[in-house]
Amino acid sequence: MAVVEEGLAPRLSSIIREIARGVNRVGAKADGSGTKGLLKVERLEGVKRVFQAYWTPFQISIAGEVVSLRLDIPKPHLHWCEAYLTPDQRNWILYFHEREDGQSELVYYRDYATPEEAVEAFFGFAEWYALTATDTTWDEISYTVAADFDWTEGRETLIPTSLAPGVQEALKKSTILWLRWLDNGTERQMPVWYVYDQKVGKIYVISGERQQLIPGAERLRSADVIFRQKGKNVRLAEIPATVRVLPKDDEWDERAEKLAEKRLNIPGLPEETARRWRDECEILELTLRN
Repeated sequence: MAVVEEGLAPRLSSIIREIARGVNRVGAKADGSGTKGLLKVERLEGVKRVFQAYWTPFQISIAGEVVSLRLDIPKPHLHWCEAYLTPDQRNWILYFHEREDGQSELVYYRDYATPEEAVEAFFGFAEWYALTATDTTWDEISYTVAADFDWTEGRETLIPTSLAPGVQEALKKSTILWLRWLDNGTERQMPVWYVYDQKVGKIYVISGERQQLIPGAERLRSADVIFRQKGKNVRLAEIPATVRVLPKDDEWDERAEKLAEKRLNIPGLPEETARRWRDECEILELTLRN
């Protein structure tokens, strides 16, 4: 993932940097391989939008240069999200969908004091109001960036291109990592125990058993994974991950048994624990985006 070069005006480059981090974190595709939706990053000269929310009309009016974000997911009914970002005025995010009668409806809106707050909220709320609503994941979304932003590949990377040896060792030897994610716009962070399958390069985490409940687990599509050195409070790395909630099928049963085998202090056989978890728990599959 690259960000804008130094030639862009500093007042906008900081916004583009935040957007680049957000796009990188969720894993949208720059190569057009995302087939279900499109995220556009553009520059506008002034914005004026008039809406009706809960029977009351209101207007957004922003003067000067504005960075806009728009995510469109056309099926099964159009869902779209908008953000208008500026360092000088209030920053707005808006979420719409097309009703079955063909009319557009504003389902959520909010303003923020800073672009950084608005960018973080845009990606978090987009998961709930657009992706979850259309059964879409971020890796099914493509993105485009306005040419005058010069979002050139290779100028500046935001994360390493490969996992550092310390992270690889932590994955194999540790039993705990930290997750940070947005749950309906609220940032959460907690330690979780996990199983790492080296053959497929995936991390598996369970939510819902007695000692580990991840709020909003059933809606998660992305998260940040934080690795710490075993036995020490030393952060090794923080890496974004795509999250998939496993369906309750044969794979789910297999993963549940592997998780149960690694879980200490649980009475009974792993297969018995897995059967009990099937009714109570979700299993999250994390794919690190390196």
